[in-house]
Amino acid sequence: MSDYLTLHPADSTPPREVLLRWLPHAVAGDLLRVDFSLAQYWLEDSPAIDLVALYLADGEGGVAAYSVSNAFDQPADEMSGEAQFRSWCDAASTPMLVPDNVLGLSPHIEPKPWGREVWFSGVERRGLSQFRSGDLALPIPWVLAAMPGSHVPERLVLLKILDPLAEEVRGDLYYELHREKREVYVVTHVDTGAWPDGTGYIRYGFNQELRAEYRDDEAFRTAYLTAVDAYEAVRRTIDSQQDAGEESAEALYQEERELRAAMNRFSAMRPLQVGDVVSVPLDTPHSLQHGVRTIEFQTPVYERLILSFAQKVLTQDHWDTRAAMAVAHLDTPQEPAFKVLESGDGVLVERIVDFEDFSVDRVRLDVGAGWHLSAGSDYALGMMVSGELVLEGQVFAPEQAFFLPADYQCQLSEGGAEHPRVFLLARPRI
Repeated sequence: MSDYLTLHPADSTPPREVLLRWLPHAVAGDLLRVDFSLAQYWLEDSPAIDLVALYLADGEGGVAAYSVSNAFDQPADEMSGEAQFRSWCDAASTPMLVPDNVLGLSPHIEPKPWGREVWFSGVERRGLSQFRSGDLALPIPWVLAAMPGSHVPERLVLLKILDPLAEEVRGDLYYELHREKREVYVVTHVDTGAWPDGTGYIRYGFNQELRAEYRDDEAFRTAYLTAVDAYEAVRRTIDSQQDAGEESAEALYQEERELRAAMNRFSAMRPLQVGDVVSVPLDTPHSLQHGVRTIEFQTPVYERLILSFAQKVLTQDHWDTRAAMAVAHLDTPQEPAFKVLESGDGVLVERIVDFEDFSVDRVRLDVGAGWHLSAGSDYALGMMVSGELVLEGQVFAPEQAFFLPADYQCQLSEGGAEHPRVFLLARPRI
């Protein structure tokens, strides 16, 4: 083995621990290869995957570059450490990553019966988002397992785009609530074919006027459950006939429409326009409506209780209406005013949501305005809303996202921007 290369055989030691022991003795150009197994926590009952992390020493006690792959070849002894590092990365089509640099987020597209979700930081059994550097990308869990540093997260706040179909009913999301998952939506587009005046909607909470007509909240809940039961029965009849390739009678479709309207009377509709923000507290039923596209930040857990849906539910064989209504808040959530963190000289920074597990800031920079961008002590996820942001030579356009590692800072230039720049920054509370 060449004297520039240190091999660490696979065992239970995490790559970062091996790296910390190696760095004090490394000189510039030294190369560390760590074979390790990564538990695929996003999959159920799945074996660990064998990976290899590579680190190139900078000679100052740190890492000049690193990468990770499941397909690195054996070293070529005649090469120097840096040349071998580049050769391995080229052969494996894996990016050379620089610690403390910005990483792009390469999305996973998840089809839905109502449209699609675009996951920028999703890590679960249905799919993995990726970190991107240049034209190459790696699954997020692989990079987080190998990433140098003392403040590397195990999981990221979930960032995605909800992109419903513009078709009425078919493009409406589940009416659901969450017990653990907090969400915030920022509206980026309202389809004028679906909503000609530019105002879309989200089904959000309950109809307070109808609620006041009942003697008490228990009677309201009971009446709602009765309406849902009636609708679910006809919904399942139609779904069964469609699964069997049978054509349902028009009378059945008419009954479905009437029972759906009776059920939906119990919920409230909140108008939405481009730029609006909706924070969804726990135990609050909600359903984004067709043709309303949003950026969403949420707690990275997969749990929900479905109250109703105007299509066949594909992910489970039941609705959760009774369990949901046992905990659902009937009062309409109050929308707190945004907290202005910074204002002046063409800069406006607002905290649009401040949940227990993460916060989201909206930053607006007018043409000619500069700003000091900081990730904070852990990390930050960014998403462009309008304009373009240039970070370390990488250009991020609207609906493109990026990862800022812990303690990342840079000064955004005052010149070069032809349009106002608006972006969102989410930071965890760990």
